[in-house]
Amino acid sequence: MTRVADIQIGALEPEQVLEASRMLARAFVTNPLHVAAFGPSRLNKNEAFFRAGLAVMKGPKFVATDGSQPLGLVHWVHSSQCQFSGLEKLHMMPAMIGGFGLGSALKVGLWLSAWSRHDPDEPHVHLGPIGVAPEARGRGIGQRLMEHYCDAIDRSGDAGYLETDRPENVRFYQRFGFMTTSEIDVLGVPNFLMRRPYI
Repeated sequence: MTRVADIQIGALEPEQVLEASRMLARAFVTNPLHVAAFGPSRLNKNEAFFRAGLAVMKGPKFVATDGSQPLGLVHWVHSSQCQFSGLEKLHMMPAMIGGFGLGSALKVGLWLSAWSRHDPDEPHVHLGPIGVAPEARGRGIGQRLMEHYCDAIDRSGDAGYLETDRPENVRFYQRFGFMTTSEIDVLGVPNFLMRRPYI
C-alpha cells in the first residue's frame, strides 16, 4: 500500500494524460451525472470524455503519483477562462461524438450548459475535476489535492467554486470552507453548487 508520504504532486505531463484519463474514468464511472450521460459502467465513454477534456481544459492540472502511476488529479481554472466559447464548443463536438457517440455528446452539452448558466459572476477559481483512483481512496490523497488547490486560491485572493453530483462529497468540501449556495437538476441528477469565500 502506498503511504501518503510517498505520494508526489506535480504538474500533469503530456505522457501522463492517457493514464490520467483512465484513472479519472474509474474514479467517476459511478457518479450519477456520468451514469446519466454515458450509461452505467461505461468506462470507455468516461475515458474518452476525460481524454478530450484534459486536452482542452485551461488552467493548471496536477497529478498525484506514487512515482509513476497517477492516483489522483486536480484541475482548476480562473473564472476569466472557465467557460468555453461557442467556437470552442463547436470545435469540441466532433471529438465528443467520435469518443462517446451523438446521444452522450448531446447530454454532455446539456450538462455543461446547465453548469455554465449558474457560473458565478464574481471572480472565482473554478475547481474540477478532482478525482482519486478507487483503489487509492482513504489514504488522504483527495485531501492533499484539495490543500494544493486551496493554497493556490488563497494566494490568488479569489473565491473558490465547484459543482458536485454526490451528496456525500458536500461534507468533504465543507471541511475546506465550501458552502452550498444552491442545488440544481442536471440530466435528472441533483447537483450541489458550492462556494468558498476568500479567507
